[in-house]
Amino acid sequence: MTWFDNFIADLRSAGLTELLAVAFGLAYIGLAIRQHRACWVAGGISTAIYIAVFLQAGLPLQAALQVVYVALSVYGWLAWKPGGDAVVQPRRWPLSGHLLAILGVMLMTAISAPILARYADAQAPLADSFGTWASVFATWLLARRYLDTWFWWVVLDAGLAGLFASQGLAFTAALYLVYALLAIAGWRAWRHAMAAAP
Repeated sequence: MTWFDNFIADLRSAGLTELLAVAFGLAYIGLAIRQHRACWVAGGISTAIYIAVFLQAGLPLQAALQVVYVALSVYGWLAWKPGGDAVVQPRRWPLSGHLLAILGVMLMTAISAPILARYADAQAPLADSFGTWASVFATWLLARRYLDTWFWWVVLDAGLAGLFASQGLAFTAALYLVYALLAIAGWRAWRHAMAAAP
């Protein structure tokens, strides 16, 4: 069987739980690109569902990340409230901040990957760890409306699509490929909003 045959077989065997998580995930990214506060509700529902999906797929840190995402959804909802940070236009994050974030992600990955491999029976401890810690940072950038979040998401989503495909989560892998493409659209939309700001 080729990888494509495996992908098609995984698509056919996807459960309703994964499909619901994907549907709410698509709603989340579409609303986030439009800077609509309801993105945090859709994202919170999607991530709550994904806790079960990732546990079943043997990705414990991705499952734990979904718990963090639920909390970040509440934070995002509050931060984007009318008259709050939601009136803040997208802005840039300094290069020095990105370099520190990369070092932090690498450090956390170096700590968590061996723990996952030894104690959690994780299927892909290094990829699971790296994807988790980088995603936490990228979500924080999104909640704070930093344009640079979209660069992080292009790279992360493409990489996570490969991880999820390797675990038989075909619809989730396809969703993350769509996320990577939509991150480009998000970058364009937010850059346009920056240019149009007074």
